Amino acid sequence: MARQRLEGIYIPVITPFNKDESINFSAIKEVTKFLADNGVTGIIPSGSTGEMIALEKDEQIAVNKAYIEAGHANGIKVVASTGAYRTKDVVEMSQAAEADGADGIMAVTPWYMGPNKQELYDHYKTIHNSINIPVMMYHNPYYSTVLLDDRFIAKLYNEGCIDAIKERQADVFRQQNLRRLTDENFNIFYGYDVCAVETMSCWSDGWVVGTGNLFPKENSTVYHLAQDKKTAEAMKAQEELVWPYLPLFTEADSNGDVLWLQMIKIGLKMRGVNAGYCRKPVISELPEEDMIRLKNVLKHYGYLA
Repeated sequence: MARQRLEGIYIPVITPFNKDESINFSAIKEVTKFLADNGVTGIIPSGSTGEMIALEKDEQIAVNKAYIEAGHANGIKVVASTGAYRTKDVVEMSQAAEADGADGIMAVTPWYMGPNKQELYDHYKTIHNSINIPVMMYHNPYYSTVLLDDRFIAKLYNEGCIDAIKERQADVFRQQNLRRLTDENFNIFYGYDVCAVETMSCWSDGWVVGTGNLFPKENSTVYHLAQDKKTAEAMKAQEELVWPYLPLFTEADSNGDVLWLQMIKIGLKMRGVNAGYCRKPVISELPEEDMIRLKNVLKHYGYLA
């Protein structure tokens, strides 16, 4: 039997930390309400943007639970990121997320050691068999170093290992090919911040957009226009609402750095949302030149005077 369908615009939400690096659970409620009030379908806590690799397993479970409670209280869905290298850890976190009421889980491909296809098949099959909510595979070869071909991804779906995918590669053709190799029940999420309109035209079911942490209303507007097949309007909205802020997250400063996570957290604070700090080794501050860039962009959108 097919599991619950996943679709819509999801934000891979930040994890707010206190200055001492403890988790700020009250800020989780604040961040969630901000995103829900600005039109998103759901959130994905404890992912890359949520500093997953800086969380212990019990912390990841706790962050997921807090966001599940906050998300449902605000009427949005929550797909909990339960990614880890060890299969057993993913299973335990996924079972905890299901018990806490998650609408699905997302598990990134195991990283660093570069598991082969049989190991990946067994990994996702074990996860899928351990729970009864949708399993989304997070395919992000940029961070995980695991690059999979379309036919193997389709095999994972067709043989009951996954129900959905967050595809991080900015390859519109891949969305089209994955649909051709599967069926309409395979939930394909585009996982990059640009070309959303184009991928919505190629049978993607949803969009996972990290910059939506700071600009949720703008991204939600583009997503819904694209989903309604109002392509011309969606392209215009993408150009006017998304493109002006993208350089903050794509263009390096004079030090050669793209401090995208700091841009999100400090930008949220400027917008009146307590986004907390980062965990080291990630610094929580921005150089002056980046602060100026960020302030100018927020002024452009009318979020700063």
